[in-house]
Amino acid sequence: MIKKTAIIIGASSDIGLETAKHMAQEGFNLALTYNSNQVDFEKEIENKKNIEIKSYKLDLCQPTQIKKVFEEMESDFKYWDTLVFCSGVAQKRQLIFDVSDEEIDNLFEVNIKSAIRCIREFTKRTINKNPAGIVLIGSFVNKNGCSCESVYTATKSGLSGLCKSLASELGNLDVRINVVAPGFIDTKMNNNLSQEEKDEFCEITPLKRLGTTDDIANAVAFLSSDKASFITGQTLYVDGGLVLE
Repeated sequence: MIKKTAIIIGASSDIGLETAKHMAQEGFNLALTYNSNQVDFEKEIENKKNIEIKSYKLDLCQPTQIKKVFEEMESDFKYWDTLVFCSGVAQKRQLIFDVSDEEIDNLFEVNIKSAIRCIREFTKRTINKNPAGIVLIGSFVNKNGCSCESVYTATKSGLSGLCKSLASELGNLDVRINVVAPGFIDTKMNNNLSQEEKDEFCEITPLKRLGTTDDIANAVAFLSSDKASFITGQTLYVDGGLVLE
């Protein structure tokens, strides 16, 4: 029996690592990337299903590295069926006229251009071989925008547009793609906020709490499973009702 394999880009992030743990519980082999934040994945992930875990250093700002790492993963794993793109950088809160060209370039490079490159490398190796699924980690800001984080919002919103287009483009090739859009999640990225600010987010969230990495990983695991075999082109908001229609 062929064991499923998930590639998780940005697996050393809080959401990425929790997703890796959930996918391991589902019996997926794991190909995990990290950049500056190296993690001992073998130690962090309970390997009760005797899965294969390999890690790769990847700087998403270096396009040639993306191709090289996918070639390495192809050599290590002969069968892939899942790509999860968890990487992303936040924008320093500021008005648009204070945003530098360097920050604009970095946000687009990491948040969306590298996602496109990873999808390109993944799909060229999976189409016509086996059913495949892609999950991108977006953001609730896609729905209503976010003042003083306009460039970040543009990049995350772009993932939903990319998802819709690729769902149509790749559907007849048996490739599904969806976006999980987290609300306010209690991660290290948000540790710069005071407790008072976190309490304010809880207050405006209908479920009256912050989200957890477990909430997001559960959604990713579902969309990557056979239970979601008829779901594609969707953005799933996992936000406690923070963004309502």
